[in-house]
Amino acid sequence: MPKVTQEHIEARRTQILEGARRALAKYGYDGATVVRLEEETGLSRGAIFNYFHDKKDVFVALAADVNRRYIEAIASGGFAGAIDELARESPEFLAVLAETEVRLYRDQDFTSRMESTSAELLPKLEAWVEAQRETGALRTDLDWLDLARFGTIVINGLALRLAGGDKTNLETVTRLLEDALRPQADAKR
Repeated sequence: MPKVTQEHIEARRTQILEGARRALAKYGYDGATVVRLEEETGLSRGAIFNYFHDKKDVFVALAADVNRRYIEAIASGGFAGAIDELARESPEFLAVLAETEVRLYRDQDFTSRMESTSAELLPKLEAWVEAQRETGALRTDLDWLDLARFGTIVINGLALRLAGGDKTNLETVTRLLEDALRPQADAKR
């Protein structure tokens, strides 16, 4: 039996995830059936599920990638950088982001799987928030996680608007978000 290289495995996983992203963008999670995954990937269900346990596993991998890219964008460029990156993302990426939020609300198993895939990302986000606090760029009167959640709430809302074709003024959104997170002279705990 021929040995499959790691490069082949990664290429096949990428092929599956790209097809799944397209299916998800077109049909949503519930409509992205296994038949549609086969159509979008050009692979049989046996080939798809040789690399992923089930459909949810495919979607968790997509959502984990979006989450990783999202947190890395914040950690490297702040909320403004994340907004700029989001504005350049594909409609498929935005669809995965939106569907992820829906699944987190509706599906406890999905939420559990996502928590296990993103646990290592939280320290990176916390370090960024704390570094920004040290420079005086972010409030210190609120928990770091509350600040990060607020920022991501705004960015997620923006993603929904962009996915819907809204021509939102990104500079205004960025300015308002930064103003809300900037230290307040009269802020109280």
